[in-house]
Amino acid sequence: MSRVVAIPKKPMRALFVSNHFPTNLATNTQGIYQRMGMFIDAIKEIAQLDVLFFVSPDIDTSEAAIAQLETEFSQHWAIPIKLFLCATPAASVSKIKQQWSGMMNFHSQTDYVGTSSLQVVQAFEACLDRQPDVVLIHRLTSICPAMLTKQPLPPVFFDLDDIEHIKFMRQIRQPPTRLRTLLYFLQIPARWWGELQAIRLTHQTFVCSEHDRRYLQNRWGLSNVIAIPNAIAIPKPQSITSQPTLLLLGGYYYYPNINAANFLIEQVFPLIRQVIPQAHLIIAGTKPETIRGYGENIPGIEFTGFVDDLDALYQRSRVVCCPIFSGGGTRVKMIEAAAYGKPIVATRIGAEGLELMNGQDFLMRDHPQEFADACIELLKNDEECDRLGAAARVAAIQHYDRTNIVKSIQQCLGSVIPVSQQGNVYVNQS
Repeated sequence: MSRVVAIPKKPMRALFVSNHFPTNLATNTQGIYQRMGMFIDAIKEIAQLDVLFFVSPDIDTSEAAIAQLETEFSQHWAIPIKLFLCATPAASVSKIKQQWSGMMNFHSQTDYVGTSSLQVVQAFEACLDRQPDVVLIHRLTSICPAMLTKQPLPPVFFDLDDIEHIKFMRQIRQPPTRLRTLLYFLQIPARWWGELQAIRLTHQTFVCSEHDRRYLQNRWGLSNVIAIPNAIAIPKPQSITSQPTLLLLGGYYYYPNINAANFLIEQVFPLIRQVIPQAHLIIAGTKPETIRGYGENIPGIEFTGFVDDLDALYQRSRVVCCPIFSGGGTRVKMIEAAAYGKPIVATRIGAEGLELMNGQDFLMRDHPQEFADACIELLKNDEECDRLGAAARVAAIQHYDRTNIVKSIQQCLGSVIPVSQQGNVYVNQS
């Protein structure tokens, strides 16, 4: 007599690599960590997970500390993980010397020299010894060891959520401009070349938008780049409050967000208060002390710091502002505001790459007076608020539902899973 027996196949193993170590899982909720969590959620459904973080030298990397963190991350992500930490070495040369050497060598540039060091490459190779079936690398800084190792690599997936040479050029154009800043322009060709080589190394490279995918395809003729948008879990819709309240939400350790806050406080909000004296501006997010107006008790401006109840924050807010003038990728907070059904005023770069249409789903304004006028109109006009908010929510549901984006990531990763690791084999046993 025979019977059918299921023989489980070898489970897939994935290695996730990042130099963006979340030091506080409760408060590290910014867009970069939301995107990281989205990839972790995609991986955990189809593979066992190893995680390698490159961390600053002040992080405890002892066995006891790693064991404790491994438990905390496993609980937070709801998957058993094997955690590895590698401290990046402190800079051994001056910034000026790094700038000069960085003109010729991508791996010598300030952003990449630490993760290009021998000890980091060796830590990456130790994780390769565990024979992962795929490697998912988060951001350009983290791919340096894969570019430098001599070991054979499994299929590499690379999350280039910001096109770094564009982000870099925009960053160094921001004032103030000094000789040291001008020297950075001479590093752009090496950064451009390093970014290109990183993409060519990979099986697939992920970017945040079709806008970025088309740019890389048209500029470099790359066919292995696909768009994996930033996404959120779609919240319940909210009604538009009658209170004349504006909201800016972000982390103010990041220069584009600091500049956005300064722009609103110094150039836009005074114009709004001239017309609507009772207008209120909420500046929400971590490290508000980096903003110039912080601590000056400016009438009508509230600094909340970190906010864990986003539903309540958005319910207080009538109009969401996104006055970004530098950076890359796409703005998770703008997607979030759209999903809540809030009317949005944004700059061109703030809305760049998003599947939202100016005039239909949000209002695009770059000049301070025009930005203020758009905010004033929305603070006064209930019908326009309802129209823009409803259209923005429809677009967010259509393009940025996290559940759908996670499935897209799984399809990409699953495309390289060997047949020997897909499901069970069923055999007759006599």
